Amino acid sequence: MIRKHVVMTLGVLGLALAQGGFRLELPGLAPQAPLRSVCEGRNVSPAVVPLQVPARTQSLALIFWDSAKGALIARWLVYDIPPAARLSPGLPRAALLAHGIKQGQNGLGRLGYDAPCQPGMYQVDLYALDVPSLGLPPGATLHEVKAAIQRHRLAEAIRKVSLER
Repeated sequence: MIRKHVVMTLGVLGLALAQGGFRLELPGLAPQAPLRSVCEGRNVSPAVVPLQVPARTQSLALIFWDSAKGALIARWLVYDIPPAARLSPGLPRAALLAHGIKQGQNGLGRLGYDAPCQPGMYQVDLYALDVPSLGLPPGATLHEVKAAIQRHRLAEAIRKVSLER
């Protein structure tokens, strides 16, 4: 059942780069993670926990970036996330999830999460937005999601992850 993958919560402690106190935690994914824990095996999306979400936030959007070969590639696009939501690990490759959460097309042209399999630096950006929905259909492209985020962005929380062999 899809509903079990999205947990509504408000309290978890964590460290991350922050903007005005807004930050995100990726439980189970250390700032320096062995590559095998991310790309080998089941290709499981990480848990995402927003912390100290700004008061005016009506929704959240997430982009997991891969900077492989000098280009930015989206590994995961998630938007229309309720401000109190926590994304559990292992979300299905569905365009529409519980609570109206949507997933877009990643840089490989697929829905959902595709784990990076090259050593290097990766970044997860979580955006606090001033609208309850970006107004995009499920399966939107990176270009569409980024353009909508820029029009409604209140704050951004950034988490960097270094993957090593």
